[in-house]
Amino acid sequence: MRAAALPEDKDAHAYAAADCTGSSRECWVKKITTTMRYFIIILISLLFIVPTFGQDKTDFFFDEFSVSANRTNIKNENTSDRYGFGIGAYHSFLSDKKINLIFGTEYNRTSQFIKNMYEGHFANSTDLTYNINCISIPVGLRINIGKKIKFFIETGGYADLIISSNRKGTMHTYLPDANNHVVYKDYQIDEKAGLSNSVGVYFGIGLRIPISKYELIIKPDYKFGLNDLYSYMDDIYNRYFRLTIGLKIN
Repeated sequence: MRAAALPEDKDAHAYAAADCTGSSRECWVKKITTTMRYFIIILISLLFIVPTFGQDKTDFFFDEFSVSANRTNIKNENTSDRYGFGIGAYHSFLSDKKINLIFGTEYNRTSQFIKNMYEGHFANSTDLTYNINCISIPVGLRINIGKKIKFFIETGGYADLIISSNRKGTMHTYLPDANNHVVYKDYQIDEKAGLSNSVGVYFGIGLRIPISKYELIIKPDYKFGLNDLYSYMDDIYNRYFRLTIGLKIN
């Protein structure tokens, strides 16, 4: 974990984030617009990439590609949920059977807002937006029901390997000076956060809709992180709902 620049207090611990922390309408409009721009670019890219792989499925391991939008599900008296996004590529083993084994790799970006965190004996931070970027490796079972348009249930486990995490907010310090008088200071922080990797379980339901030699896949799911990413007076978890839209090569 990276410590805040508070030499007088070695217990102080600070994180950082990379988004606006305010609750103003302009702030959220900007964040939603940026997220949707990434979402549209990724979707358009997949529309060009997937047909290329589909020309000879045996030349490429992955046979399913997706984009997703997510929202964390951690809300409590100190934490509020935020939106994020992701992309994924998967391989379906036993794809012609009723039960498939799904293996994949994903990039997921999630966010959460924390009102207050303990930063050591002489500091605390407020109004913090955490952004977590991770590579996820899911392994699960997909149970298919139906013939043409298929309904499915999917469940399994995953590992979230954090490639970067940061936060942005306000640090408050109250350090004694040379005369033992407490000096109060407030300043903005924008630093990296050293969060731990996590493992979890997921559950989802969805539809497989045939379109020519492809299938359109629509899947809402929930990813439940089992271990905390950070635990020192306050805990941070990564748990979120997703709506995934994908294309599968038959």
